[in-house]
Amino acid sequence: MIPTRESPVSDPNANLQALPPEEDEGNAAWFRRAPWHDGVILLGGTSLIDFRFRVAQSQLRSDLTPSYWSLCGLIREDGSLRTVPFQLSDVSAVPRTNAVRTLSIDEFDDPIDWPNIAIVRFADNSAAVERHADRVAERRSVVDLPGLLLDWLAFGWATEAAANPLLRGRGMPSAAFVEAAHALAGIELTPGLSSAASCPEAIWQAVKWWHEYYAGTAELGTASEAQPLVPVGRHALRQRSAAVRLPADAPLFMPEMGKPPAKPRSAARRSNAK
Repeated sequence: MIPTRESPVSDPNANLQALPPEEDEGNAAWFRRAPWHDGVILLGGTSLIDFRFRVAQSQLRSDLTPSYWSLCGLIREDGSLRTVPFQLSDVSAVPRTNAVRTLSIDEFDDPIDWPNIAIVRFADNSAAVERHADRVAERRSVVDLPGLLLDWLAFGWATEAAANPLLRGRGMPSAAFVEAAHALAGIELTPGLSSAASCPEAIWQAVKWWHEYYAGTAELGTASEAQPLVPVGRHALRQRSAAVRLPADAPLFMPEMGKPPAKPRSAARRSNAK
């Protein structure tokens, strides 16, 4: 198990609320309906890699069920978001950018590919966090995101003896990026972790259960650029149980769609006996 600290509260954060998706609504439209459009975005996907990463984070859940989330990032008002994706478009850019890429919410619009989405805020000044995110993207000395990326790709692809990186204190790269940017701005993002195992699930748990901790830090105030808030969030959870969306050409161990199911073997024997 991953060493964690339990929050002393028994009631979840009332500022974390569901924003149910409308019929046939994509994530881009849902994002535009949210009450704010900056902060941390959490996403849960249905690809094989996303499924494996959601299961890996079950170590941080008391019921050991898979996480809702497989990726996170920092999102801006215009819908652009910075993250460390597992789909590499240009491997040569990784050393220069510390594996950080700027994408668009439109690339995560499909609710079948990305059924779960949340927007959460920990800081009163997201611009300050964004400025420090620039430093993380420029300096591997802050956090070596390519090294984390290699660990997680090895686990996702099941290469050799690659075990769950969280068990070795190797956080997910997108969460390590988000956490480092907040830490440089003076905000602790995952007070429940006693290791460096940053991941989207840890951020979710911080929003849900550590609101009294953040209320205390907000009252004390800090000399940092961004003042901590009691976290607020909105979420849409279309898929609470992790499942894989198989490609169209994947072999399935079930009858083809549209065809009647085959008779059970016992029934077939009875009909032959007649």
